[in-house]
Amino acid sequence: MKAIHQVLVRTLVKEFYRENSGFFLLVIGLACGFLRKPEHVAIASGLAFNPIYYLVVLALWAFYTFKALHFCHGAKRLSENWFLTEVSVMKPVSRKLTSLYLQCLLLAPILAYGFFLMVTAAQLGETFSALVVGFGNVLIVLISAHFLDQKLVEPVDAMQSSRFRDWTRFLPKWYSMYFIHHLFQRYGFSLVLSKLFSVGLIFGATAVFNMESVDLRYLALGVLLASAINSGFALKHLTFERHDMAIFRNLPISNISIFWKDCLTYFILSIPEILVLFGNNIFNIPTLELVKIGLLLPVLLMLHRSIMLIKIRDMEQYMKYVFFSTAILFFTILGHTDLLIIESLALLTSLTFYIRLKHVDE
Repeated sequence: MKAIHQVLVRTLVKEFYRENSGFFLLVIGLACGFLRKPEHVAIASGLAFNPIYYLVVLALWAFYTFKALHFCHGAKRLSENWFLTEVSVMKPVSRKLTSLYLQCLLLAPILAYGFFLMVTAAQLGETFSALVVGFGNVLIVLISAHFLDQKLVEPVDAMQSSRFRDWTRFLPKWYSMYFIHHLFQRYGFSLVLSKLFSVGLIFGATAVFNMESVDLRYLALGVLLASAINSGFALKHLTFERHDMAIFRNLPISNISIFWKDCLTYFILSIPEILVLFGNNIFNIPTLELVKIGLLLPVLLMLHRSIMLIKIRDMEQYMKYVFFSTAILFFTILGHTDLLIIESLALLTSLTFYIRLKHVDE
């Protein structure tokens, strides 16, 4: 068993940290370069006294967990790593414990920070907050270990499917719906889980707004973070287009027409968050302001989609782009920049990239 653990750690864990070394250096630089110990303690204390803010931390942890699982899924499909399919011959209990062990190593950074949050909350006498953090850590590890175990035993050439396949036939068959059909049929559980996390962020942002009562930036920041959670769909969209929609490149359809069809796709994909946003704030906020906040999600997803088409071709570059763009927009929104300006610039940039797309492909 020890030998198996060593092989898996070398193949998955060490390679994950090596491939994402730039990301971790960036996080360490932000955490240790811009913030000192008193600031970290102040942030942890603020979270402990207002547990609703843990939703933001949970969203970031979920984003990191998806990143780790995606890496393991891709690493297993490399030809030199096909031996990982032999893990399926292990006894189920041993295999699941191995998956749990690997997941603890992969999630070590968030577990360490979670422990810091839990200790801080306990020292302040906020037992409920400490329990929330501890339970959240355990839940993330157990759920992600389960999915890692499923990835390890899944045949390399297996087509992913889901229970959503049976009822998606009732959805419309427009061009704008093709990718959504694909998501339900191939990534159904991942889609639902992402939506639950992003909807939870909207609820959290609404709760913070209700406490502050006046600052709409809290709602906008919640939608911004929801866009980061949903950003993985742009990467899946690119893969779907290359593998399943290549025929459209040879049809007389203008890039501008495709642009508006893709805009509709991401608007439909954003409907759960928009409905929650409107349902919780329609009586407290002017409709125009709600529309601007709600449109931020599909517009940013469209921007991510256009960036993927033109500038970025691999997962690592894309994750760095999402991190930097979300951080920049975070401070831009905090600076009281009108959302309409941000959305207009994002749509104009996306349209420009779509117009250039044919030239780039040639």
